[in-house]
Amino acid sequence: MGFFTWKEQFSVSIPEMDQQHQKFFQMMNQIHQYNSRDERDPDYFDELYRELYGYVLNHFDEEEKLLEMTGYDGLAVQKKQHQYFRDQLIEFRKQHIEGGQAVSQSVLNFMRDWFLNHILETDKHYGKYLQKV
Repeated sequence: MGFFTWKEQFSVSIPEMDQQHQKFFQMMNQIHQYNSRDERDPDYFDELYRELYGYVLNHFDEEEKLLEMTGYDGLAVQKKQHQYFRDQLIEFRKQHIEGGQAVSQSVLNFMRDWFLNHILETDKHYGKYLQKV
């Protein structure tokens, strides 16, 4: 079992968004596994990070476009929360480069907790909204 485990209760009832959320969990598990290694290849971490960051940017962009197209009134909150997470990912990368070590468990915990909270508290609302539209 990975550090980030998808559960059906995380579903926002929008299959495409659920698939993207699940992919994020898989990517975070890859970083968690990287931390477990005795020897860490910084080039491999860079690859994992670039993939994760690009994926998050794409997911947030797709989610925001979907919500904008449907006139969702919680879009501003989504954008604000997404920007905060992007900023944290940039900081996460800086810490890794400066420290040259494994990603701290506290960073992984933060990312897991933020993402779960975002899905369960914010994304669930648009899932309900889009089912009615």
